[in-house]
Amino acid sequence: MSFVFSGLFWGAIVVLIGLTIILNGVLGIRIPIVRIVFGLLLIYWGISLLLGLSVRRTSGATIMSDSRVMSTEATGKQDVVFGKSTIDLTGVQLKPGANHYEVNTIFGASTIRLNPAIPAKVKVTSVFGGVRLPDGANIAFGENTWLSPAFKADSAYLYVKAAVVFGATEVTAR
Repeated sequence: MSFVFSGLFWGAIVVLIGLTIILNGVLGIRIPIVRIVFGLLLIYWGISLLLGLSVRRTSGATIMSDSRVMSTEATGKQDVVFGKSTIDLTGVQLKPGANHYEVNTIFGASTIRLNPAIPAKVKVTSVFGGVRLPDGANIAFGENTWLSPAFKADSAYLYVKAAVVFGATEVTAR
């Protein structure tokens, strides 16, 4: 599955889209490039699953599996792709200033657990996904920011940036 995230793959996609636009404009030939790319991705994914090549969990990433991440570090990054992950940040040790933690969820599900006693600012962005925040806000498309009850901009705080694309993320503070 790492091939899908490589520069070679995305460069080839951009070249194919450009060729499709030229063929359509000059010769009037229409090629359903989106359908072809989606079909090829499904074939690649299926072959990878059959051969057992892509099911793995690497540090900072959950790909096609389930994981539970407990972090005491207030800085870090977790990617969830075609999988499910619980990121427990209830025991983080804050350093002075803003402490950045990033969670990206693509075609998967993630739960971010926060301690309400820890000052936190959570900025979420969703594109065709679903995000639920502790204050009850639900976002399907767009962005929103949630501040914990203990948040003060002039002191140390945890800044969580979460992005969701075709997936779901729940942020809890209990």
